[in-house]
Amino acid sequence: MNCWLHKRSRLRSAGILGAFFACLGLWLSGGLASTAAAKEPGPVISLVVDGKGVESDVLPLRQNGRMLVPIRVIAEATGSQVEYDAEQQRVSFGQKGKHVSLDVNSRLAYVNGERVTLEAPPIIVNQRTLVPLRFVSEALGYQVEWDATSSVAHVQTKPVEDRAVTVEEAANPYVVQPNDTLGAIALRHGTTMSAIKKNNYLSSDQLTIGQIVFLPHAAKKAEHPLADKVGNKRLLGQEYLFPFNDASWYEPYGDSFGSDREWTESHNGSVRRHEGIDIMAPKGTPIYSVSDGTINRVGWNTYGGWRINITDKNGQFRMYYAHLSAYAPGLRVGGTVKAGQLIGFVGDTGYGGPGTVGMFAPHLHFGLYRNDNGRAVDPYDYLRYWEQNKVVSLFG
Repeated sequence: MNCWLHKRSRLRSAGILGAFFACLGLWLSGGLASTAAAKEPGPVISLVVDGKGVESDVLPLRQNGRMLVPIRVIAEATGSQVEYDAEQQRVSFGQKGKHVSLDVNSRLAYVNGERVTLEAPPIIVNQRTLVPLRFVSEALGYQVEWDATSSVAHVQTKPVEDRAVTVEEAANPYVVQPNDTLGAIALRHGTTMSAIKKNNYLSSDQLTIGQIVFLPHAAKKAEHPLADKVGNKRLLGQEYLFPFNDASWYEPYGDSFGSDREWTESHNGSVRRHEGIDIMAPKGTPIYSVSDGTINRVGWNTYGGWRINITDKNGQFRMYYAHLSAYAPGLRVGGTVKAGQLIGFVGDTGYGGPGTVGMFAPHLHFGLYRNDNGRAVDPYDYLRYWEQNKVVSLFG
């Protein structure tokens, strides 16, 4: 069972918790248990709360077939109040009129005074109290999904707002030419200005040269299609996905490829060429693999901070994801990933030695390189196309 989805093949489970435990069964046979003992390439996050990766000094564990997570991490991320009685080894927390208490190493707990039996007892690891995730979800009314592919648990405490600006009809992309107007494009393609504006969420009639406009389904085939502008038409296939999901917030991005960057490792005052596109997003925003492929580099880089390089399945291109705050568990050089698989989280690492943070605002730097000669390719037009094919949020 795949527990990641994308816009073109939306999968719905009969129930959120049902899907969670079905995926959890797969995890027990491989997943987190098999990767936790191996050394990770850098910081790892295996818990996402309300669409943001949550860092913890203790990773989730399994006990009696159930996933245990640090209760304080979830409580702090969701605004719950937590108290711990060290003498009684009892943890209490509450939210939205519900009060829960449970004892370490005991399967008995109380929800608003009502006695319940846990499927696995809370335990203490490195002075952190870990409790069964199912119990947390049932007690506080959260939704829970387990992503078995990435070994990451997702907890949602409030309704998800679909922030995706995704056109309904994206199969016919037109590249704006010099002297083009919206009216002229509509007339030549047998459609209307209002139909084009609606399909592209345009608020004005103004266009810029090189802009990608997705023509409505009823329009004629684009006179100047995107495929004629880009260097590799294969990258416009439906198997490539945008690196953020349809519920992620990120700032509108421009084509910053080739612009100057003043920071250099040598500090000699020279400038270097920017070999990618920067997409500003909150720290902790999940990042997904654009394509199926094989990991060829993962770990720290002076410029890119915590980064990962993935060669696509055709062996023609390498995708470079940089400035991460953390990785999903179990990523290794030589390991394979799937398109839409969660691989890491937005951060602000880089421009220095291992662990350097805060040199710039959090963002994803996405680079695209030819695998045969290592030459950087401007990924902007591809990203704009892939943006119409996002990973679907597990709670969408």
